[in-house]
Amino acid sequence: MAGQRTRITRRAVINGEPLVKELDEYTPPEIKKTMQETRGGSFIPGEVMVGLEKMTAKFKVKGATQAMLSAFGLADGEMCQVNVNESLQDEDGAKFALEDSLTGEITSITESASKMGELPDHEIEMAVSAYKKTESGKTIYEIDRNAQILNLGSGDILAEHRRNVGLP
Repeated sequence: MAGQRTRITRRAVINGEPLVKELDEYTPPEIKKTMQETRGGSFIPGEVMVGLEKMTAKFKVKGATQAMLSAFGLADGEMCQVNVNESLQDEDGAKFALEDSLTGEITSITESASKMGELPDHEIEMAVSAYKKTESGKTIYEIDRNAQILNLGSGDILAEHRRNVGLP
């Protein structure tokens, strides 16, 4: 049995700006189904998935540069691209490569209180429109709101529906 995994190293690129030591925390999008109750003529109610909840991500960055913070001021319709790569190792020594690719809009940047003797940090929040997570090259999630792609690990469940309405 593989046991617990340890994060060994992590690297992020926010709109072309590389971060290694600066990336203090990363909170990936929560993938949560939107469910609706069904009953009809049934004595026992159930639930069916009617979509996903909106996705957001957060980053805490130490010593953010002006170039990185300028992603907040992108023009309307211009998206921010974030890639987070991590290397993990389990208790048996097996190594794993995780990659998150996020596309969306930076919705807020919060600067921490300024204290002498402490590194300045910024918390960046992002509204995510596309999210792909892979482990050692295998897809865990692929969600793209604009392209209507929804793969929760078992294939794209919207592929046939796209074809039914004449989309690729």
